[in-house]
Amino acid sequence: MKAEYDLIEEQWLGTRKILPEKDLKLFELFEDGLCKNALILDLGCGHGTPVAKFLSNKGHRILGVDRSAKLLAHAKRQMPEHEWILDDLESYEPDQTFDGIVIWDSLFHLPRKEHIRLLRKAYNALKPAGMMIISSGGSNHEIPAFTDFMFDVEFFYDSFPVGELLKNCETIGFKILQSSLLDEPDGERNKGRLGVVLKKV
Repeated sequence: MKAEYDLIEEQWLGTRKILPEKDLKLFELFEDGLCKNALILDLGCGHGTPVAKFLSNKGHRILGVDRSAKLLAHAKRQMPEHEWILDDLESYEPDQTFDGIVIWDSLFHLPRKEHIRLLRKAYNALKPAGMMIISSGGSNHEIPAFTDFMFDVEFFYDSFPVGELLKNCETIGFKILQSSLLDEPDGERNKGRLGVVLKKV
């Protein structure tokens, strides 16, 4: 099952407008580690708001990748100075290196067997000392893959437990600069959400 954001385009545009305070603090840390006019790969960029817009406003260049043609069309209209590519995150192969990479609220829509492959691909696409910011599930316990409904459309979710994800990142070669629980698990629908700022070493 794929994340079909084309089916919730209007609702998503109305919902996804600003970075929540906890998210923003992590993005400020990520941005602090970037060079001026950095080239950033945004994997799962959606319509570009609020993440790509935040980074664009800081003077950085964006290459956004997403599988939603409708959301990408919005990104192209709003930020035509940047590059936007229609592709699946699993199949997209970077042909250049980047100063920073974003995988925000997209990793958990893939089966976890794809997570390490994507993180390794990102590591290889980063320049030395490059920065990366990711979000994932925020549970400390093992939760099997599941589906849930967003605006009456079924979406797939899967994540490593927090400790296992962080260990995988370190094994790949990243240094963890900060990890923060952005959403607390509520024992019901919300399984928690984790944000991590990483650096290639």
